[in-house]
Amino acid sequence: MSGGPLLLFVAFIAVAIGVSVWQYQRNKKRTQALQQYALASHWTYLPEDDSQCQRWQRAPFNEGFDRRARNVMWGKYRDHDMLAFDYSYKTRSTDSKGNTTTQTHHYRVCSLALPTFLPYLHVGPENILTRLGNVMGVHDIELESEDFNRQFRVHANDKKFAYDVLNPRTLQKLLTMPKFEWSIDGATIVSWGLGANEVPDLLARLSTLVAVVDGVPSFVWHDHGVAPTPPGGTA
Repeated sequence: MSGGPLLLFVAFIAVAIGVSVWQYQRNKKRTQALQQYALASHWTYLPEDDSQCQRWQRAPFNEGFDRRARNVMWGKYRDHDMLAFDYSYKTRSTDSKGNTTTQTHHYRVCSLALPTFLPYLHVGPENILTRLGNVMGVHDIELESEDFNRQFRVHANDKKFAYDVLNPRTLQKLLTMPKFEWSIDGATIVSWGLGANEVPDLLARLSTLVAVVDGVPSFVWHDHGVAPTPPGGTA
């Protein structure tokens, strides 16, 4: 190997090592920030707990293999039971030459526990792919707010439930908050996005979920078997 290509190869290796070191340090700093916030918030923290990957059966939680949950935290957030973790899974693809490639997909996840099971409801930001879906006939639910309809897509098994949960007051509040994807799924409300949890994003997601849950009308809880809390806070 002559001097020019050798120097180029050495430079490439040096850059690759530098990027790896930078990513390692950045991830270490992020993890430490999560641990410190968990400690200050009196949350429980575990470096890993892969059993959390089995909580939900819809995408992205039912895809791929080697599913992992890292930086798992749970505790109270504004009087709600919360859970958060970094989620990953792998997929394989094969090209026309028979070469197999493995890809790891990373998501940030957080959820709140609900007092009872509720019908499925999914809300996510509108984008090019979802607009294409509308053209292909996969239509979402239209709500009372045109601004919300333009910015979000809504799918539900029970349209009335969607209208009740996404009432005008809740819609107006969500329009002032960051656009996150979330679902009411069983006895939880869960949000996810590409990447890994960082404290500012995590708190913003949790705040969005709290806004949805706290905005659910009392008659919805009553219709699904949750008795109202009398004055004084005791059941």
